Amino acid sequence: MTTIVDTKRLSQTDIGGQAGTILEPALACSGKRIIVTGNWFCSRSTDGGDNWAFVDPYTELPPAGAGFCCDQLIHYCSSRRLWIWLLQFSKTTSGNLIRVAVSSSGKPGTWTWWDTTPTDIDDQWAGTWLDYPDLAESEHHLLLSFNVFSTTTDRWQRAVVLRLSLDQLKSCKELSREAWSTDEFGSLRFCRGMGSTAIFASLSYLQPSLEVFRWPDGEDDVSRVSVTVRQWGDGPYAKSDDATSQWMNRMDDRVLGAWEAGGILGFVWAASADSQHPFPFVRVVRIQKSTNELIDEPDLWNSDRAWAYPSVCPNQRGDVGIVAVCGAGGRHPTLGVGWLDETDSSALPNWQMALGDASSHQPRARAWGDYLDIQPDPRRKTYWMASAFTLQGGGGRANIVPQVLTFKP
Repeated sequence: MTTIVDTKRLSQTDIGGQAGTILEPALACSGKRIIVTGNWFCSRSTDGGDNWAFVDPYTELPPAGAGFCCDQLIHYCSSRRLWIWLLQFSKTTSGNLIRVAVSSSGKPGTWTWWDTTPTDIDDQWAGTWLDYPDLAESEHHLLLSFNVFSTTTDRWQRAVVLRLSLDQLKSCKELSREAWSTDEFGSLRFCRGMGSTAIFASLSYLQPSLEVFRWPDGEDDVSRVSVTVRQWGDGPYAKSDDATSQWMNRMDDRVLGAWEAGGILGFVWAASADSQHPFPFVRVVRIQKSTNELIDEPDLWNSDRAWAYPSVCPNQRGDVGIVAVCGAGGRHPTLGVGWLDETDSSALPNWQMALGDASSHQPRARAWGDYLDIQPDPRRKTYWMASAFTLQGGGGRANIVPQVLTFKP
């Protein structure tokens, strides 16, 4: 079973009234200090989430380019005792910029930052912009990934991974960037819990396969292996005759989460209904880290509801936790958290799920968002903390309720 130990809900005051229905909340924590970001707010707590202070991402840091616009990620690097804040800025015809800010305390007014444009990465990338970020740390580096789009057509051009030195970020001095890019695979997602080698993945539809990339600390080259997996469908996810499925209109099958624990690599993404699954569900693939061999595919699904927008990570003990959203079939979007139960060695691992808050309405915009977030609880070895949201009392921006859930096996 899974037990939700605590749920901290943020008010409109806590988020400055700046929530969007495509919220994309992210979470970082160090002891009782927590920072939550989303479209388009930041909020900080120093007492475990009992009280929150709004931090305006539009004004906390100086303006640049066309101004802050949207996606954010927040991370706490415990090895360097460093808060890391990623902000995406608006695009123009020439491109956009992303900002990496760091602080030892996370307090307002203590941030040091560096800005990067596409042409800072490659001087041939004029007329492109960066979107759909991911962030993780290896032993020595901060890893960032983005999709790169044309500013004129908004068509995908490539994906890029940036590697930044954690020690340089900590020293708040000159920052060097290393970059690797691919024009074959997009929407790269990093494993949580990785060590001295950055591991990230994308999907290929030809075989079908999971494409797994490795970039070891101290090496320049990125390697790739293809792992053949069971076929899945990419939409449609919402059904015209099910009003409670319309929150999945924006959904697609990009890899949304990955983990490394106990010599196993795992990857999750959304798939549409098929002959074995009457509702959309979460595809799960596990492979052996040392051999790249497929272990199993313990998908998360139910016969009476859809599952979508998964995020995963191991806790300090190495158990794999998940946060996701379920709904459709007469249900408004409902939060779910759980863990992958491997106690029965003779059976396929099973997701032990618990439901949190249910939304009272569908989103008026008929869309939910691209990602949620989950982190190991820094204070308790077997717990996780996850950021998510619901809609309460209506389907608009004023009805968004961000929250932080703490749960355990």
